[in-house]
Amino acid sequence: MKRALLLILAAGALHAFPAMAQEKFTPKFMDVPSDSKATYLILDKYEDNHFKIIVTKREGTSGVSYSKRMYDCSASEVRYLGTGDSLAELKLSNPDPKMSPIQPNSIAYYVGLEACK
Repeated sequence: MKRALLLILAAGALHAFPAMAQEKFTPKFMDVPSDSKATYLILDKYEDNHFKIIVTKREGTSGVSYSKRMYDCSASEVRYLGTGDSLAELKLSNPDPKMSPIQPNSIAYYVGLEACK
């Protein structure tokens, strides 16, 4: 029941990024073994040039947060495009200035596995 409600809420949240989605994406849960006490939901995933873009929602003991990341899958690099405690904060946050190497078994690593599929 909780997962179904989260999916419904997440689907509604996608309207905060109307220009972001290039095709309809169905939100889905993912496992992040290095952060096993949190639940991760992929809200959107698409490609922009050769970069993979993924928007996630994390719900854990510290609360809810949202992240938008850009992956260069061939170079194993990631860059945050935004983060926040709400989708509105995410949209207003500043992106990282440059790409960074992905650390093995990090949260960015597991999110990247999903982004680069």
